[in-house]
Amino acid sequence: MRVLTALPLVAALVACGPIKSTSSLIAADVEVEAARAAGAQKTAAYEYTAAETYLHQARVMAGYAQYQASQEYADKAYKFAQEAKKKAISSTGKPVEAQ
Repeated sequence: MRVLTALPLVAALVACGPIKSTSSLIAADVEVEAARAAGAQKTAAYEYTAAETYLHQARVMAGYAQYQASQEYADKAYKFAQEAKKKAISSTGKPVEAQ
C-alpha cells in the first residue's frame, strides 16, 4: 500500500527535470536575444559567444534527456548573456528599448 501512495510523489519528481530545464532554456534564450539586440556581438564578443555556445549545448543535452546538465548549461548561458548585455549597454551609453 505504501508503494501506491509514494508513486505519485516519485512521478512528480521525475517530471520536474524537463520543466526546470525548459524554463532555464527559455530564460537563457530570451537573455541571449536581449544581448544580441544590445549589440553584444561586437562590444562583448567573448561573453556573447560563450552564451550562445552554452545555450546550444543546453539544447543538445535536453535533446538527450539530460535535463540536469541542460539546466546547468542554460544557467551558464543566462549569466554570460547578462554580462554581455551589460557590457554592450555600457559601451553604447544608451538603454535598450523594451520589446
